[in-house]
Amino acid sequence: MGIPRVRRHLSPFCQAVLLQGGADADFECIKSVVIDGPSLVYNIYARLLSWFLTTSSNMVDALPTCDEVSRGVMLYLMHLKMLGVEIENIYFDGALPAHKRETRVARLENQRNKLELFCAETRNGFDMSKPPVYNRIIKPDNVLRSRPTPAKYGNIPANPFMVSAVFEDLKCRWNRANILDSIRDTLPVHTIDIEDLPWASVTTMVSGEADTYCASVARCMGACILTNDSDLLLHDLGKYGSVVFLDSVELRAGFEQPLFPQIKATMLRPSLVARRLGIRSLLLLAFQISKARPETSLVELLRRTKMGIAEVEMARYQQFANMGYPHVYLSVLKEDHTRQCAWAKGRKYRQLAYSIMNLSRPIDERHCFIAEFVRRGRRISEDKLRLLDEGSIFAELELLKARLESLQSSFKKSSDNLDYWAAFALCDVYLVADAELAQNDFQKLEQFLKHGYIGKKLKWEDIHLTAQIHAVLYSLRILKQILDLFHPMDVVVLNLRAILDKLPPLHIMMDPASRRAEVYMSILTTVQLSDCFGCLVQRRQSDYTTSTGTETAKREPRSFSHVGTTEQGAGDRIPSHTSNIYELLQEE
Repeated sequence: MGIPRVRRHLSPFCQAVLLQGGADADFECIKSVVIDGPSLVYNIYARLLSWFLTTSSNMVDALPTCDEVSRGVMLYLMHLKMLGVEIENIYFDGALPAHKRETRVARLENQRNKLELFCAETRNGFDMSKPPVYNRIIKPDNVLRSRPTPAKYGNIPANPFMVSAVFEDLKCRWNRANILDSIRDTLPVHTIDIEDLPWASVTTMVSGEADTYCASVARCMGACILTNDSDLLLHDLGKYGSVVFLDSVELRAGFEQPLFPQIKATMLRPSLVARRLGIRSLLLLAFQISKARPETSLVELLRRTKMGIAEVEMARYQQFANMGYPHVYLSVLKEDHTRQCAWAKGRKYRQLAYSIMNLSRPIDERHCFIAEFVRRGRRISEDKLRLLDEGSIFAELELLKARLESLQSSFKKSSDNLDYWAAFALCDVYLVADAELAQNDFQKLEQFLKHGYIGKKLKWEDIHLTAQIHAVLYSLRILKQILDLFHPMDVVVLNLRAILDKLPPLHIMMDPASRRAEVYMSILTTVQLSDCFGCLVQRRQSDYTTSTGTETAKREPRSFSHVGTTEQGAGDRIPSHTSNIYELLQEE
């Protein structure tokens, strides 16, 4: 994540380089790279945002989608490939080590604060007088040239699903046919000779942080790490390993080649910098920087570094230098900050996933609870979920399978159809809230699925409902992945996995509603939505009266209670109706 001020102190030691396989008379050439995946994704997102701002009708429309970020990453990697740069590995974080918990929570708090400010600044909604711009063409300039982003856009939270979407696409989406189809208007296709799925084998999600894996490749192969994380400077990268910060990467001005312009960047080689500073390791210097006041000079920091580490500080240094156990956190969604966190929807599916993982552990190592770090009001806090026992897990899996199959039968569409999942997620959000919907409500929801908002402008109520739908779908995706890893040989589970396998990829699933309607699916009609909701309500009622009687009734509140609250017996509330469909989702 980076130690503040490390880059500032070391910037005088940067050298200009070119990213290309061939030699150059004026610059050192970086021919082999290992890429910090999340850093690259965030860098592409920021650059696309800076370009989209000039053509978008409002701030929300300017935000790059998962699909656009994925296409930007693909174009970036293709340009490196065209220049002869060997991509050794692309690493993605699996889970953060325990010693980064405080840093991670601080980063979540920063995201939450940005969301709060963004909501406050745009409380009146967003003008939609101009239709949103979709199918934006992404050119090399958009990802390889930086532009300043106005300060007022600094509070827009980044897309929480884009890193997962890019990882998924590098493994499964970007085959030769899809690449050529995507870049035919931006790169000279006739010159390109690529294998199928060129990055699938080098893209890896590691068990902890990607740092140590990137450092290991750089040390063993003398490769350069592409990242924006200054922590990579502190690892042992060997004599030739180096770091290029992604925000320094630019197309080389004035040296345009007919097909593929050169890429210029600034590089730091830690072994060389440490030798020039007269110290053994930059890690020792970084330790002093982390303790010192911001105004402390590099000369003074070097003096303290060369004095060595006092014995009384050795424990602090070891804690600073060593890694711990991994943890996972839920990102802040683009949602209404004044309302309950959208992750409350889909919570029951994540609870199932965590419980299945817990069941795979030895009995004496199992846990009773798991803590999710999520937004709760104006803070980031732990939200404890009780883990289910084996009997409850199978009962809940059977209920979920029955609901999905009932909808499939009523809907007359396969689960590989995107509108099937849109309908399920939307109905799930309202069913959890015990909402009673009238016919005109379904007309409004049809408009929501078509345009992404109800009324004449996009409001935060619309954005929040989208976030809740995304939370349900992503939670189902988590459950699917866990079932793929820890699936028991049970017919119910096998059938459920077969349905969940049809979940759309993230670059489609997390697209804006109106773009999904325009590009990927037909619009759900009022009648279809009404039928879907009625089907799931009927399925829910039948769950109370199955042959297991009272046992099923005892399970039901856990399945359908208003998640994210402490209310007891939520499943027994009498539904009420209001003229505002968003009020149906307000938490009591």
